[in-house]
Amino acid sequence: MAAALERALGSVTAAEAAAPPVPVLVLGPAGSGRTALLLRAALAGGGDGPRALFLAPSALPRLPGGGDDGGSGNDRRALQRLELRYPPSPGALARELGAVGAQPRPPGLLLLDGLEQYLGGAPGAPARLAALLLEAARSPGPPRPPAQVLASLRLPPPGPHVLPVLRRYFPSECRLRPAPGAPLHLCACLTRPGAPPRRWRLRFGPHGQLHVAPAGEDSEGDEDTEPDGDEAWG
Repeated sequence: MAAALERALGSVTAAEAAAPPVPVLVLGPAGSGRTALLLRAALAGGGDGPRALFLAPSALPRLPGGGDDGGSGNDRRALQRLELRYPPSPGALARELGAVGAQPRPPGLLLLDGLEQYLGGAPGAPARLAALLLEAARSPGPPRPPAQVLASLRLPPPGPHVLPVLRRYFPSECRLRPAPGAPLHLCACLTRPGAPPRRWRLRFGPHGQLHVAPAGEDSEGDEDTEPDGDEAWG
């Protein structure tokens, strides 16, 4: 399932951890913590987590620190298994993804931040990029589960058909929304095939930490009421 993301948010059951990984699309407007959440997923588990490859169109100014709820951003062993790569263009990204399978030790977690910046204007770009990501996640070596794929997309999306196409490849979705009237506070809702939605409250710390708490009972009415598809953002 979406074990890497659920572990980053503080809770994952043994059954969820053992289930085959499902690609997850992380959605949110500018400033909603998409990058911080992907990095938290990459570092969750400390030194015992999977090798993680983090791809982004530009260099990160810094890594966020660890939170007080089990985040491992300041865990040196976790940082040692994180590889950061910054392909600046769609072609460079395609080359990076094509080289993943040739690595002697492929990553167990493949993260792409800023997916919208690699789409350009070509109508088939979302499908091609998603297919490249999923192909890179498959190991060419001895039988092993594919890498968990997490990709972030800024809302509104860059085109009227981007979200419907990407949803064909990403069965799970985590939507981030700023909490009304509460700066640096967010609501996260994870939807997965065949499972009820799960919700969390997120808060940014002073040094970029992402503090996470389960959503309380008052969140029952906190449904995403926007219509599906890009028309919700047009």
